[in-house]
Amino acid sequence: MSKIFRVALWVIIGICLPAALINLFGAFLVAPLPGLISLLIGFAFLALGLYLWHLSPMWARPAKGWATASVLWGAGTAVSLALLSALPFSSLTKGVGWEESMMSWSGAYPEEFAKALGVVFVLLSFRQLNRPWHGFIVGALVGWGFEVFENVLYASLGAVMHPTSDWIGMLQMWGLRLVAGPGLHMSLTAIAGFGIGWAIYAAHKTWWWRLGVGVGALFVSFCLHFAWNYMWDETWQLVTQYIVVALILYPIVITLGLRAHRLAKADDTYSHSPGSASLR
Repeated sequence: MSKIFRVALWVIIGICLPAALINLFGAFLVAPLPGLISLLIGFAFLALGLYLWHLSPMWARPAKGWATASVLWGAGTAVSLALLSALPFSSLTKGVGWEESMMSWSGAYPEEFAKALGVVFVLLSFRQLNRPWHGFIVGALVGWGFEVFENVLYASLGAVMHPTSDWIGMLQMWGLRLVAGPGLHMSLTAIAGFGIGWAIYAAHKTWWWRLGVGVGALFVSFCLHFAWNYMWDETWQLVTQYIVVALILYPIVITLGLRAHRLAKADDTYSHSPGSASLR
């Protein structure tokens, strides 16, 4: 644990979270009631995700600090950093004539790096996070916070953009986001977090090995996100792209999650305490 990282973590969250909320508030002004319902749906999904993850042996206790920081980084800091970086990359892709990659560069590049940075800060800020598999669950929570906030934001915008009904627009956008790539950001950041956790906490490894594992996992998550966001001209190309990426992404994250689960379950040292509900 580093006190410098912990102070910096909360300072960065404190600066970036209001900026993310301002973006959300803008959509609420046009369609306040659908926006409020969308926010309540988001809170429900956030609570469901936290409940399910806290059942995992990877869940380090006490968890109020690191779990809260993970979600706030994803829903506030990562969103704000991504929004700041998205416009320059969009302009760059237009300038070089590669407009099909606009959403890939403006989404995958800033979002995956911003979320991975949060994993590093959280892992180095809390004493109870000291095992390689903690990177996986921290990454999952950072990604889940990001995903829920993005879904709420897109649903609010969907309400504004629908030609006949704010309610239909909001509900259609939520349905689309839940069906098309469910748990996408959670899965992507969990993959990156898995590598980052091993890079920081694996024992008896060289500096080059740690760098390779951490950067390699982040590169995988970036490439999958880049491919997912790529804008093809034909519908069949888009459908094929989503299927191919899903067939790569979900088996990877399930495999890594099972490995992290087994390692955490087998660990009976002080860093893992499956009981004591009061410490959750």
